[in-house]
Amino acid sequence: MDYRTSSALIAVNKEGDKKDLLKNDKDWEKGVGLSTYQGNIYILDQKNGVLKFTAGGDGFGKSSYLKDKPDLSTASAIAIDGSVWILLKDGNILKYTKGSAEDCKVKGMDKPAKGATRLYTNIDSENLYVLDPGNSRIIKINKTGAFQTQYVADILKNAKDLEVSEKDGKIRALSGGKTYELPL
Repeated sequence: MDYRTSSALIAVNKEGDKKDLLKNDKDWEKGVGLSTYQGNIYILDQKNGVLKFTAGGDGFGKSSYLKDKPDLSTASAIAIDGSVWILLKDGNILKYTKGSAEDCKVKGMDKPAKGATRLYTNIDSENLYVLDPGNSRIIKINKTGAFQTQYVADILKNAKDLEVSEKDGKIRALSGGKTYELPL
């Protein structure tokens, strides 16, 4: 399990032993998201963009993933499936492939998100899933940005995280210290 703090990314094993995986040498200031892809670690920072840490023999090498400097002051989450997806609190999503922006305008939602907090996708997912606790829902959007459906439940008002298995037809949400399962 990994934990991101203002000073380090910490790895915790099953026994609870902690080890600094990455030291923050003023690399991230307002880190709001963390994702991994093909052995690399990506940190979403509202001020410094997306930082990519590549594993090597001497630890991790750092680079800036984004080729441009988007406004990430309202960014809240990151997910990676080969492209890097960045969730903004208003429910809009930015898409980057090989560091370059691609068009991905979210369209078709019945109402805007209120403080969207988490984004889920992976290489096996056909869709993006947005946790929108302000509207007690999870929004399903295809990877071109078109709204598909939403899952509304009172327990999502306090949800902190989500995971989706399209193959198994399940959404799991962490809310109030419990894990809830919703059918897709």
